[in-house]
Amino acid sequence: MSAPARLPYILAVILLVLGVVAGFAAGWAVAPRPEAVTVTVTAPVAPVGLTGEVRIGALITLTGVLSTFGAQYKVVLELAESEINGYLASLGRPWRIKFVIEDTATDPKVHLDKLMALHGAGIKIFIGGTSSAELSEALGYCNANRILIISPSSTSPALALKDMALRFTLNDVYQGKAIARIMWLRGMRWVIPMWRGDTWGDGLAMYTLDHFREICKASGESCGVLGDDAIRYDPAAKEFSVEAARLADAVSRAAAAYGKDKVGILLISFEEAAAVFAAAKAYPILWEVKWQGSDGTAGITPLLDPAVAEMVIAVEFYNTMTSPGISPHGAKIRELILSKLGMEPMGYAYFVYDIAWTLALALDAVNAYDPEAVLRVIPLVLERYIGASGYIELDENGDRSVGDYDIWAVVKIDDKYEWRVAGIYSVLTGTITWYSS
Repeated sequence: MSAPARLPYILAVILLVLGVVAGFAAGWAVAPRPEAVTVTVTAPVAPVGLTGEVRIGALITLTGVLSTFGAQYKVVLELAESEINGYLASLGRPWRIKFVIEDTATDPKVHLDKLMALHGAGIKIFIGGTSSAELSEALGYCNANRILIISPSSTSPALALKDMALRFTLNDVYQGKAIARIMWLRGMRWVIPMWRGDTWGDGLAMYTLDHFREICKASGESCGVLGDDAIRYDPAAKEFSVEAARLADAVSRAAAAYGKDKVGILLISFEEAAAVFAAAKAYPILWEVKWQGSDGTAGITPLLDPAVAEMVIAVEFYNTMTSPGISPHGAKIRELILSKLGMEPMGYAYFVYDIAWTLALALDAVNAYDPEAVLRVIPLVLERYIGASGYIELDENGDRSVGDYDIWAVVKIDDKYEWRVAGIYSVLTGTITWYSS
């Protein structure tokens, strides 16, 4: 027990002893002297603070259809662990943080199984839920067992709940509005949607298309969503020749009716987008309209494959991802991922770094491995924390509440394909600022 912590107890014992002595003295003159009595006072057991290795589960997608995300998360966590432990050592703290990294293969069941196994080994605080499907699968167990889980990249509005999960990114109510507005500003007036049929894909498609309809109605123009041609595909699908043929037929009919310049394809996907483009490139009409993506395909490695990258560039496949904003700590994250992985860091990588540091500061503040205490103190920590992604404010459901969207595009530099942030969409103004190349 530290000196400040012991002080109230010591004072209480002193006052107790003084009270006993005073009462004894007052009764001395009126009562016979009693036999000697020995009184033993047992001090309460002091709560044990943090010591040794404090483990945080890190459930990340090192393989599967979000493997690009997981690769970036891993190197960021390794940096954060080193920094945090150096910080704790400088303060003379008797504990060190350890991120226990497990690959979820972007599979909700694997994610839950590994979370349960780590919980059985005593871990009660996690960074996880890279995808909304993974977080959704784990939430019931986390809530029932009072396990804290913080996601850098789950965006489904269906998970905007007051529970044991926090999300350091904007949810798709905002992204849906952003994508709809971006498509409109790009000249799309008739949208054919194709999306991944899971918790995340269904939610983002709904919000995006509903908001596009609202924009269309308010404009008074001839426009809309070609819902009869919508394609919802199985998340487990690996090959998309049938879907590509359907898409080509739908685009041909729409282009004949409205003009190719007014027709656009909305693809809400993960890394299987590379297989979608591989099948789509056989149809010339699909090269002649604009495509729009989302955070699920922003910055992913498979779309840099020369087999599909030329089409990705030709159709101006733009993708949105919550922007990390401007921060003095952001440059080192970019330099780290460029040097380790040879790619631009996605916004979510900055959020992983901030989750790691926020957890460390919250644990240090409560001085106990207590998920609920950490959950309560995190908003207070964030009020005074400026991280790699700038200022972080969480709403009443524990989701990030302020931010804009970077617009990602594939470009060809000499003979190499790369991802670049081509512009930024302002949530406040509903406008795009394009960056010069």
